[in-house]
Amino acid sequence: MSEVALKGDELKKLLKVAKKQEIAFAYAPGKKPEDDIFSMDRKKAPEVVSRQVRKESDGSKYAFGFASVSGKVISLKCERELPGMSKKLKKLFKAEKCPLNVVILDGSGKVLEEDIEELPDDGLLDDGDDQKGNELDEEARRKTVLEMASSIKNKLAALPDNVRKALAEHYAKAVKALKDGDLDAAENGFNKLNAAINKVENANTGTGDSSAPPPPPPPSNPDVIKLLGVAASLEKRIDGLQDGESKTKLLGVLERLNKQIEAEDIKAAGETAKVLGAAITKASAAQTQEAKDTPQTDDDEDEDDSSDETPLIDHTGTEDGRAWSDAFANLEAPVLAALGKGFGDVSKMRAAWSAFTGAGGQQKYEGALKLVPGIEKLLADAEAAESSDAEKDIPTNVVPFVRARLGWIKARTSLRGEMGKLQNAIIAQCKGEEYEGIADDTKELFEYLEALDDKLENALEALVQEPDGDKRETLKKTARSILSDFQAELETPFFKDVDGNNGFTTVSVRGTAIPALSAVNSALAS
Repeated sequence: MSEVALKGDELKKLLKVAKKQEIAFAYAPGKKPEDDIFSMDRKKAPEVVSRQVRKESDGSKYAFGFASVSGKVISLKCERELPGMSKKLKKLFKAEKCPLNVVILDGSGKVLEEDIEELPDDGLLDDGDDQKGNELDEEARRKTVLEMASSIKNKLAALPDNVRKALAEHYAKAVKALKDGDLDAAENGFNKLNAAINKVENANTGTGDSSAPPPPPPPSNPDVIKLLGVAASLEKRIDGLQDGESKTKLLGVLERLNKQIEAEDIKAAGETAKVLGAAITKASAAQTQEAKDTPQTDDDEDEDDSSDETPLIDHTGTEDGRAWSDAFANLEAPVLAALGKGFGDVSKMRAAWSAFTGAGGQQKYEGALKLVPGIEKLLADAEAAESSDAEKDIPTNVVPFVRARLGWIKARTSLRGEMGKLQNAIIAQCKGEEYEGIADDTKELFEYLEALDDKLENALEALVQEPDGDKRETLKKTARSILSDFQAELETPFFKDVDGNNGFTTVSVRGTAIPALSAVNSALAS
């Protein structure tokens, strides 16, 4: 059963929120109508919600964007849409006893499709009709959170001094949120504190399920507690950024950080936190600068903006600049992934990457390009270390699945680099007033890669973890089905043309994906 699909009262609750503000939504139709998944979230970005939905969906299609409700009409402003979704969602809402008319819009607000009819005014989503009930629910919830605060205060008093001091700041923040009336933040803070306290108590006393393996003992727990605070601080900084592609990417990295902390992978989480912190600082500075900038006049149109490190601004005016842009596009994703995972010589890689991006930001392209072979060598060493670690202590017959999985992960990372090269070439060749806005439009290129998501690598990981032969054969069938979907996606017109027939530059998107998928196919045939 889906954990993110909204049903019944949960759906009604968030639909009421959508009457007051736009909130993120994601939708994935299942193989059967009853398996359709529709989800909304007040805090997460649409793309993050879509990843959660896609993980649970048994289909490969999905849509996401922002939802708002007015009267008996829900308007879905899509960043990615699906044909016919208005009729499907109308049936879904009706089945959940929340009958609504559905309007589907594109990102600019243009209506793409709608399913409108006269609906009874049942008052299900009217604020006035159940205001008293809502107030009672809110008061009951406040009492529950107050009880949580009291319980956690007592638990903190029984902890060792060093642990209690480490958690005191987070307790104070949760209490402040409660006093300010932000029950969501307070409840979230107390839940995190409770989880951290339970880990410490179980580690020190050995309590818990006696049939389960004992939890790892200290000293890792203080590090976990510290990282929980770091993650909360980073999340707050991301919340302060404007909505956009960079914020969505940062939320994705934050999600990975939280998983590493949950798994108590201290080294990887520490590296991810450092990378994420630097990326947030860069994004914040870029947004601040953008807010200060004024439109260029005729006198300063030719002034060169060399302060931005990103290859998407204007590093494409010279041959060396274009070479640096292509190298940046190829290296950025694998370098950040390697730093996040913590394999290889992380310190050297971080220093080399900082020098490469710094030199590029100052338009010292020749010196920056000399660093590329060294960075590639560090990436190769990191890849070898990851592969060796993944193959350690596993049966020989599982190794092909491990290698195929890592190969596909590497290929997916490379696909973004290749798409970045195409993006750079388009921007370089499309300058002038007649191409105004082309830089933003090229971001849509990356949406084509969303169909080649992480389902296959997750299916292969499940194969690696399953020792039972019969169950493994069932998992193979699942992986083959996903593989077939991906191979079919590569036969669509865009992927057939993108490598050599895009009109701008030669890239290897399809050419990278096909061999990696062939390797997966060979592993599944073994």
